[in-house]
Amino acid sequence: MGNRSQALLILLVIAVSLVFHAGVAFQDFEVLARNGFLYDDSFYAFQIARNIAQGDGMTFDGIHSTTGFQPLYVFILVPIFFFSGSSPVLPIYIALAFLALSTCLTTYLIYRIARRYVGFAASLLAALIWSLSPIVTRQSANGLETAFATMVIASCAYYYLERVRPAEKQSASSLLVLGLLLGTAVLSRIDGILLVLAILLDYLFILRRRKASAGEALPVLLVPAGILLIYGPWLLFNIIESGNALQDSGSATRYLSLAYAPYFHNGSGSLASSGPDIAFIWSHLIHSLKTMKAIPPVHVIFHSIEKAGSATQSQTLFNTISNITGLLLIGVAGSSMFRWKKDSSRSNRLQTGFLLLFGGLMLLSYSSYIFGSYFFVRYYFPLYFTGSIIFAFMLQDLFDWYRRRSKALRVITASAAVVYASAFLYFSWSQSFRSFPVYPFYDIAKWVDSNVERGETVGVLQCGTIGYFSKCQVINLDGKVNREALKALKEQDLIGYAEKEEIDIIIDHSRILEIFLDLSPVDLEESCTAIPWASKRRPTGWIAFRPQDLEIN
Repeated sequence: MGNRSQALLILLVIAVSLVFHAGVAFQDFEVLARNGFLYDDSFYAFQIARNIAQGDGMTFDGIHSTTGFQPLYVFILVPIFFFSGSSPVLPIYIALAFLALSTCLTTYLIYRIARRYVGFAASLLAALIWSLSPIVTRQSANGLETAFATMVIASCAYYYLERVRPAEKQSASSLLVLGLLLGTAVLSRIDGILLVLAILLDYLFILRRRKASAGEALPVLLVPAGILLIYGPWLLFNIIESGNALQDSGSATRYLSLAYAPYFHNGSGSLASSGPDIAFIWSHLIHSLKTMKAIPPVHVIFHSIEKAGSATQSQTLFNTISNITGLLLIGVAGSSMFRWKKDSSRSNRLQTGFLLLFGGLMLLSYSSYIFGSYFFVRYYFPLYFTGSIIFAFMLQDLFDWYRRRSKALRVITASAAVVYASAFLYFSWSQSFRSFPVYPFYDIAKWVDSNVERGETVGVLQCGTIGYFSKCQVINLDGKVNREALKALKEQDLIGYAEKEEIDIIIDHSRILEIFLDLSPVDLEESCTAIPWASKRRPTGWIAFRPQDLEIN
């Protein structure tokens, strides 16, 4: 195939990707809000950007300043809100279009990185599978920085592999540009610092292997200089503003993960004060590994196994099959890398090893310190990018193996590929455009507007959507965008904080309120109002009550 034909196919894949993701992004807004696309946390970013655009400062509620957001993404949103007028929905659609474009750029970067090491077909197919994968589609439309931050990470990886890593004598400008890119990665999402660590360790190892002198290694300092130039001002501001290098949302997520232990059945509520124990860390490590089943090329396989278990009511058996399949795939990937190391024609693929190190550092960090298992799918999104590149390498090996097989075996392999492609395309379409309510937040917001007086103040732990759409004053109570509330949670004085802030009504899921108020379901039931879905077909589990009416036994 000629270069012109390849270029046209690449453009076709990118065009298909853009149309597909735009189609998802511009679905009916209530579908996006209810059906698992937009997260509640997305509306923290939207509301903070809107407040900045309106001149109210970096605050969610207009009262409490916060650093509980990923700065670069929110700063990009500010002009979108500034020029969108009073429409609450238009800026969100524009933001989702921007995220769809980010995903398309990542698709192209996967192709370019993989193409350095393997053939055109393997590179293009890996990029296409990434782009059409349901996990990628849905996370690209989540309204958060996920897709954008991953695109920046992919840009850093591509630049490092293209301009820095292979150069025998490194130019100062290339190292500085790498530092600026890495600084942008950290500014787009704080865990980009783990990519910084992975790349610096990889490059220092290369210099050691080359036996570079101290003078030759000195320009490497331009990398951290570039990082500080981009990220330093925000880091300094964050430390001065919050007294912590970690943003407000990061500190709150760690605490909430420990406090929510009984909610997710992975520990007792005492972990919030005593800290994580081995069982809690182990449960997060296991959950982290299970989340790897969503890596785009294999996601459909594990999803099919899960569906088979549900259809036959044999979940235990099929969970075992799923876990065995996962271990086998890990074994295949590991043995493939071992063979690459022994083969001079394929050993250059291991140049991407820093991405595996980056992934390992992420798994370690989120499994043993930050936690937040309910966010792992989007936290590990960059690992899915890495998995797609490794898949391109393994796909090339499969193509090479296929050409050497007998006709009968090639027919069997081609048939299996057709089955896989059919299942993948069906899975992609059904998951990307499904219509089934997952989150009640949008309905809760509508309930608040219908049932709460305009002059009243509402306190909510999970308050993103409610605060964005409600006309009344909404105060965050889980600490993600309100460090005073986080302090009150840690002191187990949520009701006292509500009185201090003159909060008239507290709203949230009953189980979460039980955890933070230390009340029984009976205590809550006697003083609370249940909040239904808009359709009233089933309960949301959310309740509302006035603190002064709460009877504490």
